[in-house]
Amino acid sequence: MSNTAVPTRTETAGHGTASAWLVDATRLVLGAGLLTLLLMTFSPFAVSFEGSRDAGDIVNQVGYSALAAVALAGHLMFTGRAVALSLLRPAWLLMAAWLVVSALFALSPQNALRTAAFTILAMIAVTGALSLPRDARSFRICLTIAALAVLGLSYVGIVAMPGVAIHDGGGTEPQHAGLWRGIYSHKNVAGAVMGALFFCGLYLFRSGQRWTGLLIAGLSVLFVLKTGSKTATALLPAVACLVIGLRLFGGRLLPAIAVGGAVAAMALLTLGTVLSPTLDSILQAVLPGTTFTGRTDLWRFALELFQGREWTGFGLNSFWQTNVAYGAERNFELAWDTRSSPNGHNGFLDVALATGWPGLCLAVLVLVLLPLRDYVRIGNAPEDQRLADMFLMILAFLLLNSFLESFLFERANPIWMILWMAVAGLRLLSCHRLQR
Repeated sequence: MSNTAVPTRTETAGHGTASAWLVDATRLVLGAGLLTLLLMTFSPFAVSFEGSRDAGDIVNQVGYSALAAVALAGHLMFTGRAVALSLLRPAWLLMAAWLVVSALFALSPQNALRTAAFTILAMIAVTGALSLPRDARSFRICLTIAALAVLGLSYVGIVAMPGVAIHDGGGTEPQHAGLWRGIYSHKNVAGAVMGALFFCGLYLFRSGQRWTGLLIAGLSVLFVLKTGSKTATALLPAVACLVIGLRLFGGRLLPAIAVGGAVAAMALLTLGTVLSPTLDSILQAVLPGTTFTGRTDLWRFALELFQGREWTGFGLNSFWQTNVAYGAERNFELAWDTRSSPNGHNGFLDVALATGWPGLCLAVLVLVLLPLRDYVRIGNAPEDQRLADMFLMILAFLLLNSFLESFLFERANPIWMILWMAVAGLRLLSCHRLQR
């Protein structure tokens, strides 16, 4: 997908030979396999983690290490030098380095370093899924295989294994009874992934694969509705209209500005209301009684504990469900006991908790500002524009979701894999012409 007009390491002998066909087929199979496994995860239908938090999940560790190894081997064998160098973006390298540095200040550095390492390995695997397909058509095939695998297995689960593919209302969330989650652990994860797959279907439809695109988009929308995710349901049409609609009037600059404005507004109206009484009063005037299902209490609790660790953070995987949160004194001014929450239900807040303010600034640069600039710089070829639109829609949809859910830089999380695919995809498109 990311090749330029310059021949890659395997293309110098001519493209019409049997060996060249075998190389292309190998790249296609590896790319499709990487993308499918990244979206499906190594533990489909697992509704809870039974292992030790400190020891981690050995299946995920071995699995994502293997995917990263395949991706690195693919880069060495197939990826052009210019494309490979464009993946070594200084801001990305600095972000990865800061994940490691912040882990050194964690209460359990070994756990935080392991989490940072496997997060980086998974991100490398995503770059392989983007770079291995030889051209746009090959990438569309990989995307189709991965999307249909996720959708197919999820729908099979709904029919054949409803006990694990549908929330049964047990545990601490009886209100979720009957809501679909498919192969994923929670309906919110399923809603975000299926929402992203809707944009993949839309891209395939716009690229000429009408029936396949309609099938993927239709199955994805139905699944999102069945998850009961109000955020995903509302954002799907809004993001599609925002990007494609504004592209018709203002080229690529207007959609980029609109997405940036929407992300900033969402930040102010969610986490901003906890930091600023003025913003909170504005929100309450528009939507009286809004607490984002108790999330505002959770954010206040986290920000109180964050004081004193603003520059280093606590390290990845080293705040929630650890003694840092469990051992804190309960704040009885809050409506509920927030200490047992699995995460902060705000991706950018959790990035700050893990890496401090410097890490948060780097994350905003890497995930928001640079991708929007990349989108504006992409060439005018129709295929490039359609793929760029898909990546931007996925980016906008998941960034807006991240203000109410937590998945940024979270190892083995398929939502993070898709978001990083959009970020890396926009980078590659801005640097190179897409081979047709």
